[in-house]
Amino acid sequence: MVLRLAIPCAVALGLYLGRYRDRAKGERDVYENIASAIAGRPVPIHCPGTIERLTEVSSHVGSVAFTADGQPTDYADLSGSTCAHLAMFDQRARGNDFDCLLADAHCPREVEQTAISVNVLTHEAYHLAGIRSESVAQCYAMQRNAEAARRLGASREQADAVTRFVYAHVYPSLPPEYRIGLP
Repeated sequence: MVLRLAIPCAVALGLYLGRYRDRAKGERDVYENIASAIAGRPVPIHCPGTIERLTEVSSHVGSVAFTADGQPTDYADLSGSTCAHLAMFDQRARGNDFDCLLADAHCPREVEQTAISVNVLTHEAYHLAGIRSESVAQCYAMQRNAEAARRLGASREQADAVTRFVYAHVYPSLPPEYRIGLP
């Protein structure tokens, strides 16, 4: 009796998780294409799975490890939150969610976090390119945020608004090691 119920449940769960896994892989492929273009080499982007997101405790929105001889690893780890916001990017771009960025008005936190996630992706991609300095990686990242936003589904105007938001509202509040020439 239990087996009769367990098999259909397992099949249904497998079908559901298969669609989720396929969608997540498609999203990661886009992130990897963006990061690889910036890094100048093929690089994987790791997003935590469902169970990992439930147990995630790191305060880092993204990271790239460097070896003792100063070489970056071959992948970047993005937080569950960063990946979730990136996954919502094209939906927000198709809707009116970025209108507040276009108007340089106050945006809901979720919209701001979605814009910030683009910067996290480009920043970590520069680490994958071998740039160890946080301030240099951040400087270069801000120059590629619009391109990344376009590749994630933004219009040119939306991509420019994302870039302006990060420069005006995120960059000045970053710790000193992420900023060049700002007090």
